[in-house]
Amino acid sequence: RLLPCTCVSKRRLSSMLKHGQQLLSLFRQSTYLKLFLLAAFSTLLNACSTAPTISSEQSNKPRVLQEQVQLTGRISIQYQQREQAETISASFEWQQAAHDLHISLSSPLGQTIATIQQTPMGARLEQAKQEPRTAADIEQLLADSLGWSIPVIGLKGWLQGFDVQANGKTVAVPVQDYFQLQAQGWQLQFVSWQEDAGVVHPKRIDLQRYTEELGEVKIRIVIDEWK
Repeated sequence: RLLPCTCVSKRRLSSMLKHGQQLLSLFRQSTYLKLFLLAAFSTLLNACSTAPTISSEQSNKPRVLQEQVQLTGRISIQYQQREQAETISASFEWQQAAHDLHISLSSPLGQTIATIQQTPMGARLEQAKQEPRTAADIEQLLADSLGWSIPVIGLKGWLQGFDVQANGKTVAVPVQDYFQLQAQGWQLQFVSWQEDAGVVHPKRIDLQRYTEELGEVKIRIVIDEWK
C-alpha cells in the first residue's frame, strides 16, 4: 500500500531556503550595524573628549563642591567576564541631590539600559521587562544586576573635580590636564577640564583598577553638558 507523500516539493524547498537566506542576511546586517554603532560610539567618545585649554586665571578660581548636580555624558567600561574581554558603552544622565541620586543609562542605539536611584532607604535598579531590584549598596546592586559596576560614591565628588576622603574632608583636585590621583582603590586621571558658566569642571576622567571578579577594569567618562 502506498502512503501519502509527505515530502516537501522542490519548489517549496527552494522557497524555504531562499527565505532562510534572507533572514540570515538580515541577522548579519543587524549584527554588523550594532558593531558599527558601538565602534562609532567609541570613536566619538575619544574624539569629543577634548576641550579648550583652561587658562591659569580660570584654573585658580575658587571652586565649591555642590550638593545639587545635573549633567549628561558618555561612559565606556572595559572588564573581564568568563575570561573574555567585555566593553560597555553608554550615554548617561546624572542627577544628584543632597540625599538622592538618579542615574539613567542608555545604549548607543538610544535604548534605556537601566535607571538607578539611591535614597537614604537604599538603592533601586529598573530595567525594561524585568522586576525592579533593590539593595542597600548601590555599587553591589549594579554588579549583581548588570555584571559590572562603577564607583558611584566616589563619582559624586570626582565628577565635580573633588575628592571626598574617608574622614569627610573635601579636597579640590588641581586643574591640570592628566593629573593623577589614587582614591578608594582606584587610579584616576583627570585628562581634561572645561569651563561652564564660569565654573571649571572635569571634561574627561579615566579610572582603572584590578578586581578578582572583573579583572582589569577601565572606565572612561566624558562629560558633555552641565545643566
